[in-house]
Amino acid sequence: MKNQTTVLFITICLLISLSCSYDITPPEITSYSPSNGTVVAQPCPVIIHFSKSMDKDVTQKSFSLLYGEYGDSLTEGNFSWENNDKTLIFSPEISFKNGYYRLVIDKSAQDKHNNTLTKQHISYFIIGQDVIPPEVRSIQPADCSENIPLNNSLVILFSESMNTVSVQKNIRISPSIDYIYAWDSLNTTLTIIPHSPLLFNTWYQLELSPECADIHNNAMVNAFTSRFRTGIEYIRPTITGLYMTSIPNNMASSGNFQVYEGANINDTLTISFNEPIDTSTILKALSFSPSIPWNSFWENSNQTCTIHFTQPLLINTQYELIINSNLKDISNNSLLEDLCIYFVTNGINSQPPSIIQMKCIDTSEGEKILIPNEYNTMGNEVTTQNNTYTFAIQFSTDILRHTVPDNIKIEFLYGEQPEDYGIIGQYQWIGGSQDLRLTINAIEGGNVYKLLIKGGSNGIQSINGVNLQDDVWYLFYFNPMD
Repeated sequence: MKNQTTVLFITICLLISLSCSYDITPPEITSYSPSNGTVVAQPCPVIIHFSKSMDKDVTQKSFSLLYGEYGDSLTEGNFSWENNDKTLIFSPEISFKNGYYRLVIDKSAQDKHNNTLTKQHISYFIIGQDVIPPEVRSIQPADCSENIPLNNSLVILFSESMNTVSVQKNIRISPSIDYIYAWDSLNTTLTIIPHSPLLFNTWYQLELSPECADIHNNAMVNAFTSRFRTGIEYIRPTITGLYMTSIPNNMASSGNFQVYEGANINDTLTISFNEPIDTSTILKALSFSPSIPWNSFWENSNQTCTIHFTQPLLINTQYELIINSNLKDISNNSLLEDLCIYFVTNGINSQPPSIIQMKCIDTSEGEKILIPNEYNTMGNEVTTQNNTYTFAIQFSTDILRHTVPDNIKIEFLYGEQPEDYGIIGQYQWIGGSQDLRLTINAIEGGNVYKLLIKGGSNGIQSINGVNLQDDVWYLFYFNPMD
């Protein structure tokens, strides 16, 4: 009995000794902030006060701060300790957003003697007075819209006033465009104004990421996406008719690279289309080679274009005419296919005039035909003519009469009577403008004369504006009478 009492005494002493050497009291959370259910106007760190000094690593692992009403997002941050490791301070890596936060400290949190919490801690708090996330109420153009004009702006209406910087940083438009922003006075309506017209017949996508936030820093719950297609209509223009004044054929009907003859230098070109055309695009779409300046005139609701050349075309010249896809209709549809044809200015009204015949009417041998660019002997001089002779010139076509006087010259070359150098006294047209009578005075037998009819760019010209190609001259001589 004595021995049993001794063992019991020793055991009690050992237990008392152990309890004095080891802490077996579990830690407690004495306070925390933000407290449960608190609405915090401004973001602040989370602070936990424990009753004992804590094992920092284990306790930090037991700490969770969940964002959102359903706790679907873990808040990352940094820990610091104070008050001999009794106070835990958590600061988020990114500033708190407005909304619901749930604080969880698992009961695995332990003090420095490995005593754990007796129960899990759960509390919640709210950052910001406004915790309702913003939404997109409407967007213009609406999602999946088509037939959108190319100069259209985009208008987004939000459910509340927005943090404009957060919105502007988180807009994506594809294909990308350059644009400016315009907000209304409440910052609820954003207008996106492109710098230049949108691409034709193109699907654009606008996306707002969830980082777009309102003025209380509440972010959107989900990304927002909208698509629209540009272009009012999608029928591409075609060339239905292409005519030169002197060519009856529709030069657009036989395809590319055809050659059409019979054009004249003063012709106009008429082009017709299947629909109204953006008239400004003709300047880049239409070209001629050799180059020639031109003006365009539109009619028939801009479906018919007449090209007037500001100077005559070159004679007997093949021109290349190209109309390319720079030509667009009023909906910005490009020409369905390029057209390339050739026309030749060899029409009847583009032929240069020529001299069919030159003759002296009143020689001693009757009418005498002169051969151009040769020496012509005219027989004996006719004294009864008083040194005056009539020459008749027949042209191949009607002549612009005013181009004649300065371009017909009589010259004395050599002979017995140099003082009789020849003078053109009169120009007389017979009938129309093809037959010309020249009265030439002071023609002396024994002298050689040169009658020059000038051609070239400044020479005699037909009524169609075509010049006699080259100079034509006649040398003639009358035998003197004794």
